[in-house]
Amino acid sequence: MGLRTKLRKFFYRKKFQPKNINLEIYNQNILITGANSGLGLALTNELLKLNNKVYATFKKNNDNLSKINNENLILIKCDQSSDQEFKKLEDNILSTKLNLIFNCAGILGPSVQNIKEFTFEEMNNVMMVNSYSILEIIKIILNQNHPLQALVNISSEGGSIGLNDDALYYMYRTSKSSLNSITKSLSIILQKEKKGICFAVDPGNMKSGMNPGGFLEASDCAKNILQILSENDHSLNGKFIDLLKKEIPW
Repeated sequence: MGLRTKLRKFFYRKKFQPKNINLEIYNQNILITGANSGLGLALTNELLKLNNKVYATFKKNNDNLSKINNENLILIKCDQSSDQEFKKLEDNILSTKLNLIFNCAGILGPSVQNIKEFTFEEMNNVMMVNSYSILEIIKIILNQNHPLQALVNISSEGGSIGLNDDALYYMYRTSKSSLNSITKSLSIILQKEKKGICFAVDPGNMKSGMNPGGFLEASDCAKNILQILSENDHSLNGKFIDLLKKEIPW
């Protein structure tokens, strides 16, 4: 790693380092999708420390989740690329009352997203996991009348149409743009249903399976997002923000 990269990483981490952490999310029932790795796993660990009951979904492997020894953790297998899988989720949350949802499930899609090699199958898979699946989840939540207080969709700056200047990873970008649009619509619907707030947040240059060279640790991103929620700022409803609550252009 060169000196310039080291300096960029240092100042980036300093900018987004969690400050004045005062988390006030206790004794809640929480659904976290894509919880076996990355931000979903970090949120799961942080929220379990605060005595919350966490319903954690995973696609295939639950190796990281299975290492957590906590009676408040409920594992649910749910491949969000398949609409047949949501019946499992529906059955698992039927007897509880969810208060919070963190939609962390996401995939990058093909490593090479060349428009000349486009296939609907690949595009549909990315769109289903990254955006359409949240509609299936909210349908379940509304039909079961859960006392939802907040829905947090983990988006990406890559979903910003205004900031798109390279056209790379167009499948991923399109899916996150779609998620942002869904977030805006759901913020209106949930407000009318008196089900709390809904907003999208970009975790930034976070280290993950999709971004192994990321500057931020997932645990720091999780703390920032939980701090945002702890502030109970209803003005965030329907917005697309970064970890410092700065709005990102649609």
